[in-house]
Amino acid sequence: MTQIKKVYGALNPQHWYFRKYYRNFLLLLIMFFFIFTLGQTVGQNTQTDKHQIDVRLEQCLALDSNQTTSGMMNCEIIARDEWENEMNKYYKMLMDTLPIEEQTKLKIAQALWLDYNEKEIEFSSTMYSNMTGTLWKIVPASKTCEIVKARALELKSYFDMLTFD
Repeated sequence: MTQIKKVYGALNPQHWYFRKYYRNFLLLLIMFFFIFTLGQTVGQNTQTDKHQIDVRLEQCLALDSNQTTSGMMNCEIIARDEWENEMNKYYKMLMDTLPIEEQTKLKIAQALWLDYNEKEIEFSSTMYSNMTGTLWKIVPASKTCEIVKARALELKSYFDMLTFD
């Protein structure tokens, strides 16, 4: 019974060990809280940086005149065309920068990606055209835009890595 009292005595909030470690624990907890929230805030600031094509797409979709199925599809098609231009720009920049051996590999990869993109468009167009409602006509256009965007950003990241000083 006396051993139990000794152990409990060390955990007593009035005991000086407990107060010292409890205060340090609270300070450490508060410090982690501020570091975590500061990190989240900084992360949110970088998340809000949008590509100009995405900004123009949002602006196009926000227009009252584009609040129809055809208006929304036109916005997505315009954005897709802009992303294709961006993709082609970085493809050409990479081809001008890469050694011959890597140019050949990129050419093959891009040709395979173009085949994939074509098949994906065929599939999603067929799948969504069988669904009820005009809204489903927008989905393949949006999906295609996102696929081209992803490839454009991928090529850009290759170029950025290659030309990083």
